[in-house]
Amino acid sequence: MATWRLSDLIALLEPDPWRAANPFSPELVECHQVLFDGARSRGEKIGALTAWLAQHQPCLFGRMEARQNRLEFCLLTENDLERSDEEIRDRVQRERTAWKRNALAGISHGFVIVAVSERIATALPNQALHNLAKRLCELYLGVDESDEIHLDDVILEIRVQDRTEWRRWKVGANYFSAQGDGRWWQDHRIPGGLAFSMNSVGHMARTLAERQLTKNPAVARCPAEFPREKLVYWALPTAMRTIGPPADGSTRGTWLARRGSFSEDREPPSFQQREQYFGGLAHFSENRYLGLYHTDQTIPSSYFDERLWRRDDLSVRDDLYFTYLHSLADEDYLGMGLGKELQPESDENPVIEFESGSQP
Repeated sequence: MATWRLSDLIALLEPDPWRAANPFSPELVECHQVLFDGARSRGEKIGALTAWLAQHQPCLFGRMEARQNRLEFCLLTENDLERSDEEIRDRVQRERTAWKRNALAGISHGFVIVAVSERIATALPNQALHNLAKRLCELYLGVDESDEIHLDDVILEIRVQDRTEWRRWKVGANYFSAQGDGRWWQDHRIPGGLAFSMNSVGHMARTLAERQLTKNPAVARCPAEFPREKLVYWALPTAMRTIGPPADGSTRGTWLARRGSFSEDREPPSFQQREQYFGGLAHFSENRYLGLYHTDQTIPSSYFDERLWRRDDLSVRDDLYFTYLHSLADEDYLGMGLGKELQPESDENPVIEFESGSQP
């Protein structure tokens, strides 16, 4: 039997009085002119979102993907959002499968599900919006718990001399919405309404490494170590630049910590080695950073808590890690950094998976 829980939840949203006194930033207003125009095509709306992400997305990995037109989208228009939950789930899963096929070929590393609606974009970030976010997450991943880490996954097909290798990466899912614009969680804002964004840094790094291995004979002489080097010397400093140093008056919800703040910082590399690869960020920890929310949790409940709308109301947490990109001791290094090799004798063939239309 068909259900319309998502559309019912949209009907329960309340206008945000804070937004009336604190208008959207000019760049969001410009994007909204396209997104909220019923005469614009789905392609034009995706183009407007891509252009905004390419310029204003704080995550440098996501910005790179947008600039290269490598992001895959599932855009849910107001007409889509009026359909049954089953129809919405089917659209999300079709677009999800298309992204995974492109990821298999190294064409895409990121996927964005966006519910575009002026009513959603201007809604009060309270329990009603929280419930809507949870329901869309459930239609995507089958789970809806807040303050938990929910994961998808992608596979990359790699040609290794005379054989084919497949590696699988876990991919975190993160909530974004227009409500973040101007609030303490501004780094999780997005035009149009609310969204879930997925991007695998490890998958992206390995794809770039494989391209360089085929083009550069000098690099190709040490193929075993090159993927790890790509994580340590490219992905890690890029992730550190994404978080960025602390700054007075910043609206960012995360920032780098001085090296020496954590027990992991007692280990090498030396300052000279860090300076070589991290430049001006060598004074900061490459192991952990600080923030007002957990960056891996899919739906932080603090975004919807009226008691936590000011930065001063939140406590700083230090359990935010970069080590999945470089530390062999980190339990997530294989699954999110280097990628887990699939064994043909025990794992399903990912090509057959996609051809059958199932979800990896």
